[in-house]
Amino acid sequence: MKIFNISIKKHVLFIMLLTLLTGCDDWIDVDTDPNSIVDGPLITEDIMLIGIEAEWAVLATERFETWNGFPQWLSWHAIEGSVPPNFTIVPSYGNAVWNSYSASLKHAVELYEKAKENGNTHYQGVAGIIAAFHWFYIADVYDQAPLEEAMQGLDALQPSLASQATLYARANGLLDEAITLLSAPNQGDLVPDTDDYLLNGDMDKWIRYAYSLKARQALRLSYDPSTSKTTQADLVLSFLQNGMTSNDDNVMWKHLEELTNANPLWGYMTRAYSGGLGLTPGNFLIDLMNSYNDPRRPIMFTFSEEFPDGFVGLRAGEVVQPGKTPSHWRFTYLSMSYPAQIMMYAETEFIKAEAYAFKGQWALAEEAMKAGIRADMEFVGVDPVDIDSYLAQASLTMPTNEEDAQRLIMEQKYMANLYRTNETYFDWIRTGYPLFDFEYMLNNVGNAETFPRRFPYPLNEVERNPNITGQPNWLVKGTTWDNK
Repeated sequence: MKIFNISIKKHVLFIMLLTLLTGCDDWIDVDTDPNSIVDGPLITEDIMLIGIEAEWAVLATERFETWNGFPQWLSWHAIEGSVPPNFTIVPSYGNAVWNSYSASLKHAVELYEKAKENGNTHYQGVAGIIAAFHWFYIADVYDQAPLEEAMQGLDALQPSLASQATLYARANGLLDEAITLLSAPNQGDLVPDTDDYLLNGDMDKWIRYAYSLKARQALRLSYDPSTSKTTQADLVLSFLQNGMTSNDDNVMWKHLEELTNANPLWGYMTRAYSGGLGLTPGNFLIDLMNSYNDPRRPIMFTFSEEFPDGFVGLRAGEVVQPGKTPSHWRFTYLSMSYPAQIMMYAETEFIKAEAYAFKGQWALAEEAMKAGIRADMEFVGVDPVDIDSYLAQASLTMPTNEEDAQRLIMEQKYMANLYRTNETYFDWIRTGYPLFDFEYMLNNVGNAETFPRRFPYPLNEVERNPNITGQPNWLVKGTTWDNK
């Protein structure tokens, strides 16, 4: 996903221009490269932050492209009349995550170090939270990966690999430090304000996000062999006592309506393979939402041609027959201003629900699950009467055994996370839910068992770094926590 909001581009270009001008101050000195990009007094924390947030927002949704990304794997989208992906990936798959060592992660660390040196502790805390997200993401898709050594460029061409546990420890340490820094008065001259495009300088919201991110990652380790589900559940619930509290805490990059090329999803909606009608939802997704009579459907999707009052998805790769045009995502929903979403409050309630299920507290699990459903439906704009009716159905009664409870929670979380974050991918790898039927979802699918459970290392890293000893079989085993 390389398409940036035009406003993002302007801020990034501004930062580059300022840096370049700073590098040219001593252009008469023949020992100084006038084109070198170096730090300088014009590059302050408030200049850096919005550009880093922009890069982060792109990275957080970089697997949303519709050809070989998560949408087809997860049935969010089905391309008509083409051969769907067979879950065969190449070493370039997911390179955007690895490349963050020289982009968004590196820049977040640079902001952290600058703010720490200048005593601007609130910028330091925010930068630490952003860096922590990156370390978690790298650990979750590569299992073993370098730490800061990989950001040294030519000075460290063969960085050593840290374990997933070490990467998680680095991230959690940054979050703990950030919570402490942001809970106290800022110690320096600069404090985030409108330059913080995501949360508008609200340090309380950043703290609540930090705790919620800790909860997300604690749940991720539920099946890690070094811990236990109940231990992780207790951690999750303790973190969420200080976590996000409403949709006002959602962490999102809001695209501007007047910027035509701002939102990649809008670009996908208008591509040729959408026929000008918008993206086509997959059959598994629509069937599941139909089974619950989900009131989000008319907001998200058009009615089908064959059933003017109903919603029909498509098996990816099938040719649409005359008179049977399926439903499509509405342009009013996946619009030019549809935000890049990093974490939503609704997710935290589903996380809480699964933690309660691990502890056998079924009533509390149901309460939390329904709170997550309500939060997402309110965000989408469902009528309160329809929300109440949906939540009252017997099919949402929490089962009193762990496996069935987890399945129900994951199904509801899946429907609440459509084109939101990458969590549906990680949830499926971790739990096996929802119970996708790949042969039903994808025409001519070559692998009916699983999609890739982790990302391959970039080929140039395998070739030049002896610390990376070949590629894993990503269709067999994922990362350390992929152990259910």
